[in-house]
Amino acid sequence: MNKNCRVAALVVFASLIPDVLSAAEVWGGSLAATSDYLVRGISRSNQHAAVQADVHVGFESGFIGGVFTSTTQFDSGDSRNAEVSAFAGFSPRQTGPWRTKVLVSYYGYLWNDSGSQYNYAEVTLDAAYDNWLSFGVVYSPNAPRYLRHWGLKGVNSTTAEVDLRTPWRRHFAAAAGAGYSELGGPGGRGYAYWSAGGVADFSPCSISLFFVDTNANAKKLFYSGAARDQWTATFIWRF
Repeated sequence: MNKNCRVAALVVFASLIPDVLSAAEVWGGSLAATSDYLVRGISRSNQHAAVQADVHVGFESGFIGGVFTSTTQFDSGDSRNAEVSAFAGFSPRQTGPWRTKVLVSYYGYLWNDSGSQYNYAEVTLDAAYDNWLSFGVVYSPNAPRYLRHWGLKGVNSTTAEVDLRTPWRRHFAAAAGAGYSELGGPGGRGYAYWSAGGVADFSPCSISLFFVDTNANAKKLFYSGAARDQWTATFIWRF
């Protein structure tokens, strides 16, 4: 794209910002504390507690965006640092029992001892049916993976998962999920993860307790970072 085209594109984009912002319909966020920050069965807090926060906005047009942050520690030899992620996407207005969403996210680790080597991007496609069944597919072109003799490298990663939730009975619901993630690079392989537990929702607060485990391949890929027959509890306050 030449300079004139870039300038024209920026002018068009800037002209649309007031209309998009004026259509904002929902602002929200949350503060949370969890006993272990687990993502697809892998700890990002070195099996320690983490504090988290997010702010997000949804527009009448279906566009969504936000920022999420959490304390992290990938390795016991690293100092504790922070993950900061920004996401944007689109969720069409619901016209039936199905809801769909596409998100593009970027994860950065600002004070990590390894610098930007853990930074990565991903695209997520979600579909949910009537608030009790959901499917998700996630692709990353540069997911961080430690390779023996190579160190930390960005590799292709594809994940598919499914989640189930029972209807709410008073303030309680049971839930379970399972997924499979495939990582590229030399000796690339996939691993499975699963969870089961429940959620107690006393809006605007909720408490969840889940049992999480991964298979042997996860432990070969992520060593002590992989969940091992463990329970994790999370408290969330939404605003």
